[in-house]
Amino acid sequence: MGITANYSRRKVASQAESSSVTLPGYTEAIAPIYPVYLRDASGNILTNEVGKVYDYGTKESLLGINRPFQPNTSLQTAIIDLGSTTGNTLTGNAFVDIIFLKDFKFNFTAGTTVNEGRGFATANPFYGYSAKDKGYISVSHDRTTTLNLQQLLNYSHAFGKHNVSALLGHEYYKYNYVTLSAAKKNMFSYWGNHELDGAVVDAGQASSSASDYNTEGFFFRGLYDFDNKYFFSASFRRDASSRFHPDHRWGNFYSLGAAWQMAKEEWFNLSWVDELKLKGSIGQQGNDNIGNYHYTDRYAIDNSNDELALRFSGRGTQNITWETNTNVNMGVEFSFFKHKLSGGIEYFYRKTTDMLNWFTVPLSMGYAGYYDNVGDMKNSGVELELNYTPIDTRDVRWNINMNLTAYKNRISFLPDEKKTQEVNGYQGYFNGARYYGEGLPINTWYMKRYAGVSDKGLSQWYYTDKKTGEEKTTTTYSTGDYYLCGNPNPDAFGGFGTSLSFYGFDFSMQFTYSLGGKTYDYGYASLMGNPTPDGLGYRMHKDVAKAWTPENTGSNIPRWHFNDQNTAAQSDRFLIDGSYLNFQNAQFGYTLPRSVLSHLQVSSLRVYVSADNIYYWSKRKGMDPRMSVTGVGATQTVSPVRTFSAGFTLQF
Repeated sequence: MGITANYSRRKVASQAESSSVTLPGYTEAIAPIYPVYLRDASGNILTNEVGKVYDYGTKESLLGINRPFQPNTSLQTAIIDLGSTTGNTLTGNAFVDIIFLKDFKFNFTAGTTVNEGRGFATANPFYGYSAKDKGYISVSHDRTTTLNLQQLLNYSHAFGKHNVSALLGHEYYKYNYVTLSAAKKNMFSYWGNHELDGAVVDAGQASSSASDYNTEGFFFRGLYDFDNKYFFSASFRRDASSRFHPDHRWGNFYSLGAAWQMAKEEWFNLSWVDELKLKGSIGQQGNDNIGNYHYTDRYAIDNSNDELALRFSGRGTQNITWETNTNVNMGVEFSFFKHKLSGGIEYFYRKTTDMLNWFTVPLSMGYAGYYDNVGDMKNSGVELELNYTPIDTRDVRWNINMNLTAYKNRISFLPDEKKTQEVNGYQGYFNGARYYGEGLPINTWYMKRYAGVSDKGLSQWYYTDKKTGEEKTTTTYSTGDYYLCGNPNPDAFGGFGTSLSFYGFDFSMQFTYSLGGKTYDYGYASLMGNPTPDGLGYRMHKDVAKAWTPENTGSNIPRWHFNDQNTAAQSDRFLIDGSYLNFQNAQFGYTLPRSVLSHLQVSSLRVYVSADNIYYWSKRKGMDPRMSVTGVGATQTVSPVRTFSAGFTLQF
């Protein structure tokens, strides 16, 4: 038996990165033509008793300039506005093992985690948006509690060349999340004031909520092998999830597997083969990843003139149940030439039944959408992994590795009630800019097709003449038809790298890549729109300079036209190849010789420097396809941070 406990405390300064008025969003969205500081008529930076005066772009400023997000300059507010979260995490685990009747072992494990955090955020009363409110403060507290209980009964027995083991188990998982937040305005004092009692005007944003999620499962697993050459396995699970209605909470899942170590047969006499293993399996897993309470209708409690009012906020689907993924795998693992070349190749087929999908509905319905089990989907492909060691001596070792996954994805079945339209012979339904049709990849792009620019420099889109069936172009966005515009899923993805160790030094680097798939570059689209009365002074992409003009009639970018709302409207103009190459990490180290360390009573000392997220290449500079798994290139997001570190590992 045993008990372990871990405690950690954290304090993190924070500023949101997705809002257009915080520093990352502000610098991405606003044009680089506005001054950071106020200047006089001679161009000199103005100062006051606290230093240089920042230009907030208000009409009251000396220059009389109005600009986006005014009155605001995120550079100064990032310094003055305060925010941080302090949290504590406590993790505890306890276990008991009981061995009886020689071949039996019972294990009971209990684990719990309590993760709580308390945070505050202020907006200063001196400058910017909150100056009129004399400052703003919000305080929040949240706590996440988990409990995991597991009981396992193991049986293991060997007789002759036979090895048998079996496992019976039960597990229970409980998740609880609670949160509380409130805000006030008109702060008595700003500096050092991190509490609501330091402000006097209720901002009307007090709220609290709680959410629970439970799962329970019973399972069995049996393993058998003979002479360490023939392997067989079988398992069965019965799981329940609180995310489904009580009548539909339980799901049954199984797996079967077999493997054969061919190279261990007596008749196998290829000396250059170190290992050759054939394997195959079929198995199921359940998916309930839809969030909580979607099986029931949901209501929000509102204030209507200080009277209680109920608002319908979400439609439930009572009969939704587990999404089931059935996987078939067949492959071979190998090692050749005294383990110089090793790896494996595997064919996989995955069928998803009762696919869980989100359906958006018109805003007039009063709620955003709902989840339902909508049909079946299949994935099939090949996975390849190779490791090659061209040099392996006492002082020098060089290894090269690579892996690749290539696959195809198709929706194989939709129920008749979901086949609301037919596009290019594919029956299905659309959901936003996606079309889900039998025989098509999931999330197929569905939008208007860009037809370039007219002889007057206007945007054009394709449509089909209803009378003649002829494909034509129009400069009216609403007249354009919707088309199937490509697959967002990559054709292949994987990684490759190398490592080299020589005379105590070691070096390694690793790359990841993705090939194919169309990504919608929202970031680029947001920078290509024409100015509107409400959209002056925003950042523009340099490609705007290549737009159509009477002197540049060969451009595929529409002319610069004030208040043209459709210049950057959604179309396949902004779909782009989602391929990328990512230099993931590199590390260089040195391990000191033992002869140097022996008198220090140290067995090993290695020092190293490393870098992560070093660089990536994509079809368009600035577009990061790694940030989305559904083919959407988001705006105002920060790519994984490039980090450099140094350290040492010490063993006694």
